[in-house]
Amino acid sequence: MHWREHSIILSSKSFSENSRIITVFNKKMGKISGLVTGLKQSLQSGDISDVTWNGRTAEQLGRFKMEIIFSPFVHIINNPIGIFIIENACFLCLKGLPEKAPHPNLYDALKTLLLSMPKEKDFLINYVFFEIQFLAEVGVGLSLSRCAVTGKTEGLFYVSPKTGCAITKEAGEKHKDKLFVLPPFLVSNDTPTDNDIFSALKITEHFLKIYFYGINIERLPLSRNYLMTKLIERIHGTKNQCNTQ
Repeated sequence: MHWREHSIILSSKSFSENSRIITVFNKKMGKISGLVTGLKQSLQSGDISDVTWNGRTAEQLGRFKMEIIFSPFVHIINNPIGIFIIENACFLCLKGLPEKAPHPNLYDALKTLLLSMPKEKDFLINYVFFEIQFLAEVGVGLSLSRCAVTGKTEGLFYVSPKTGCAITKEAGEKHKDKLFVLPPFLVSNDTPTDNDIFSALKITEHFLKIYFYGINIERLPLSRNYLMTKLIERIHGTKNQCNTQ
């Protein structure tokens, strides 16, 4: 068997002295692993590659031939926020998706995120929508188009931590201490502030924790904690020690 696809590298681990097992994510096959031998170039999670797979059957590990097309790390080598975003995005796909199950919309969202790395404002927004797309793909999606209580599509102000549904300010006022505030850019074309980005990521973080706990992964990677800490530092103009708990 044989296929060739543009693929995103999710992980690379040593297999023997001259070979590595690479896990990639592409539109046709979803998440899939292969063996690479005699590798002459360094590979990093988040690299977009032209990948050829060969194997006797679809069930076996198979072998990859790879050529890097785009490496996002070149653009964010001195930007911790960008580095943490790539690490988290690859973690979600690596640990949160089943093998060989296509998720074309999620692949497109991840590719868009990686290609936007040269522009920080773009990749911050794209990362939020990547996490929202991931949640939708795994069945823990947010429903932000109308109020879950009144059915209204205007005046949406809160998000329920139980259902992920939007709620108008009027309908949610009695329970506002238990609700997330909905960042406007998630339901409009408003340009988000850093506070909006942080608030959106707190919402997605809540539902990511629910999903990963349900598949027996008790915590998100520390790099996501570091990402949130870096955003707080930037919002307040301070440098705090990263919380590793």
